[in-house]
Amino acid sequence: MRPVIDTVDLLLDLHSMHEKSRPLIVSGPLDKGIALARALGAPADVIVDEGHPEGRRMRDYDGFGDAASPRNALLIECGQHWEPAAVTVAQDSTARFLLHAGVIDESDLPAGWLQPLPATQRVVRVTEPVVATSMDFRFAGPYTGLETFTEAGTVIGWRDGEPVVTPYPDCVLVMPSLRQLRPGVTVVRLGRLER
Repeated sequence: MRPVIDTVDLLLDLHSMHEKSRPLIVSGPLDKGIALARALGAPADVIVDEGHPEGRRMRDYDGFGDAASPRNALLIECGQHWEPAAVTVAQDSTARFLLHAGVIDESDLPAGWLQPLPATQRVVRVTEPVVATSMDFRFAGPYTGLETFTEAGTVIGWRDGEPVVTPYPDCVLVMPSLRQLRPGVTVVRLGRLER
């Protein structure tokens, strides 16, 4: 018998986060994922990445991760666990997804689910992880994610006493966290703001 996920053409995977952060879309590396994120129009930040070192996301499963397949998927990080605002983002994302898929009409939506669109939507392409090499890692500020540094060479933290700097202008921090700090753990991913 075929797994149910093999019958899915369009997938929305909703998550919440350990750390406090603005909501974001994790579109994956393919143009079709970015296009779907733009079609929804919210949340305002679209993160383009190659995948997850701990294992494949549903967003990348089979045809979802194949540029030649019409199947498509998005992962949306709605906000921190237990925050009421994360529920609002989840409802809005679900509403936009179902409207885009043509499954429902706007008149079918529960009151208050559809929120105003952000003024702009930006795309951030992840270029590299920052990995802890020991327990000696600290950030230069109380970062919560999506901070943007206009100048290359800005110190964002210290690893084993050495500065960790932004490698290019318009560098964005993606989901910084020391919650699981240990050697080999990614503490933040760096992304390039696309114009």
